[in-house]
Amino acid sequence: MDASAMGSRRVAIIGAGVSGLTSIKACLEEGLQPVCFEQHEDLGGVWYYTDDVRPNQGASMYRSLITNSSKEMTAFSDFPFPKESPPYLGYRHVCNYLQRYADHFHLRRHIRFRTQVTSVKKTEDFERSGQWEVHAVQADGDD
Repeated sequence: MDASAMGSRRVAIIGAGVSGLTSIKACLEEGLQPVCFEQHEDLGGVWYYTDDVRPNQGASMYRSLITNSSKEMTAFSDFPFPKESPPYLGYRHVCNYLQRYADHFHLRRHIRFRTQVTSVKKTEDFERSGQWEVHAVQADGDD
C-alpha cells in the first residue's frame, strides 16, 4: 500500500488508557489516522481514579495504591518519568505521567471523550476492504 493510501486509513482505538495512548502514538508514527473512543471525561484508563464511581467504570485503582514495578520499568522508552519521581509510584504519579505523555505527543486531539462504543462488526465487504464498522454514542446521547 502506498503512503498516500495509508495516510487516509482511519483506525479505531477503544479506550484512552495505557494501551490506547500508545496505540494512538504508533498509528500516528505509521501515518494512520487514529480515532480513540474514551467513555469517560479524561484519559488514563484504570489509572484515572476518583472517589466517585463513574458509569460503566469497570476496574480502577484505589487511593493508596503503589506500583510494584519501578519507575524505570514502568516508563515508556521514549518518555522517562521525571528524576524526582519516587522509585515506586502511586496512582497519581502514573495518571499524571499518562497526562503528560498525551500532551507531549499531542494525542488528546485524537480522543473522543465521553463516547462509548456500542458495537464493532465487520463490514459486508470486509474480505476485500478489511474494514470494520464502529458504532459509538456520546454521553449526551448523540450517535
